[in-house]
Amino acid sequence: MKLLLAGRRGASDPLFAPPEAPLPWLQRVEAWVQQVADGVLEGSRIEDGPQGAPVLRLRLHPAAPEVSLLAATRERIVVSAETSAVGPGYHRYLVDLLKHLGDLHGISWAPPDEDVGVGDATGYFHTGDAGPIEEHFLGWLQHSVGQVLRMRSLGNSGFGLSMRFGHTFQHPGALLTPLGPRDERWLRTVHEDPRQGTDVFPWWNPGVDARERFTRAMCRLWTDVVWRSPLLEEERQRLRDVARLLEQAWREDPTLPYPWREWQEVLGYLGMGGTVAEEVHRRALESPGVGPSIGYRRGSVQVALPEGWEIRIPGSLAETRLGDGSWVARDHRRTVRVLPLEDSVEDSLAPTSPERRALELEHHGARVSGRASLHMGPGECRLTALCRSGNRRALCVVSFDDPDERDWALGTWRSLDHAVAA
Repeated sequence: MKLLLAGRRGASDPLFAPPEAPLPWLQRVEAWVQQVADGVLEGSRIEDGPQGAPVLRLRLHPAAPEVSLLAATRERIVVSAETSAVGPGYHRYLVDLLKHLGDLHGISWAPPDEDVGVGDATGYFHTGDAGPIEEHFLGWLQHSVGQVLRMRSLGNSGFGLSMRFGHTFQHPGALLTPLGPRDERWLRTVHEDPRQGTDVFPWWNPGVDARERFTRAMCRLWTDVVWRSPLLEEERQRLRDVARLLEQAWREDPTLPYPWREWQEVLGYLGMGGTVAEEVHRRALESPGVGPSIGYRRGSVQVALPEGWEIRIPGSLAETRLGDGSWVARDHRRTVRVLPLEDSVEDSLAPTSPERRALELEHHGARVSGRASLHMGPGECRLTALCRSGNRRALCVVSFDDPDERDWALGTWRSLDHAVAA
C-alpha cells in the first residue's frame, strides 16, 4: 500500500522566521521519532538523497521497507513508504505518527493527487476514516495470490510475498512470506476468501500489543536470525531483541503459539538463564517437535551483491560490506569474498606466468564464466577466481579450514551469477 505525501514546513506561520535548515530539522525529527516510537523503531539514519538533499530513513518493522522523509528544500518535504507487507495496523500506526509530526512542526500537507501518485491509497491519511483500510489490504492480498497461482500454473516456482529485496531463501513452500511458507492449499483458499489469509500480515490489528510483539519476533526468527552463536555484535543484538519481544509478549498474553524450541535456541546462543529460560526449556521439552524448525537461514540463501552480482551461500554466514567495495560472508571456519572489479584493477591482479598455470579450474555458466586456482593446505584452503559476465568482472575468494569442504567451495564459486549480463 503506497504512501506518498508532500508537505510544506512553516506554511501555517508565514509571518515568522523562515523554517529551520533541512539537516538540523531532520536531526530533530530523528530524535523525536526515537523517543515516541521506542519499541517500534528498529533503526534510523540520515544520508544524502537526490541532488544532495538530506533524507531520513526509518525502519519501523523487520518486514517493511524503510520509510523515507526527504527534506527537498528548506520548506518542502516528501514522505514515501510502502505498508503492504506488514498490514493495516502498521499502516494506521505510520499515518498517525506522520500526522502527529505534521501537527508538531506546522506542516501543511498537499491534497491527494492520483495523476501524480501523491496521497494515501487507503484514504486514511486524508479522511481519518480507518474503515476502508482492511478492504484495501484484502484486495491487494487477493490480487497478489492470484498472480502467484497463475504463474505456478505455468510451471514457475520460487515465489515470495513481501520479502525484502537482497536475499532469496532456498526453502520449500509454494510461497515464502515473512511469517513462514504457505502451501498451494493456502493460496487457493485465500484467493477465494482473502480474509482467510490475514495470518500472513504481521500487524493486522491497530495498536502495539502482545500479538504485534509476537509477530515482530516471528518475522525476525524466520528471516533474520542466523542459527549459530553470534559472531558480530549486531547478530547478538538481534538475538537479544527477539528474546525481549518474546518475553514481553508472553508476559502480556501467554496463550499465543510461542515457538518454544526456537526461543530456547536463541536463549542458548545468548547464554541466558533465569526463570523465563527455565520455563522456555520446560515448554520446549513438552513441544511435539513436528515439522521443520523456524528459520529460512537454516538453509541456503541467494544474496544480491554490488554491481548486479549475486551468489548462493549458507544462511549461517555473517555478511558485511567493506570499505573497498567488497562483500564478505563468514563464520568460524569459512569466508566468502566478492569484489567487483574495474578493468584497470583486473589488470593489476592479472596472474604471472607461473600463476596462470595454477588457474587450472574453469567454469562456464549461462551468464558467468571464470577461471580459478585452488590451494589446499592443512588448516588453510583457498579458492581464488576471476569471473566475467559481459564486460563485468569480479574477484571471488573462498577460504575454508576443512579440506573436506572443497566441493562446497567449488559450488559456491560456480553459483556466482550476474542478474543482467552487460
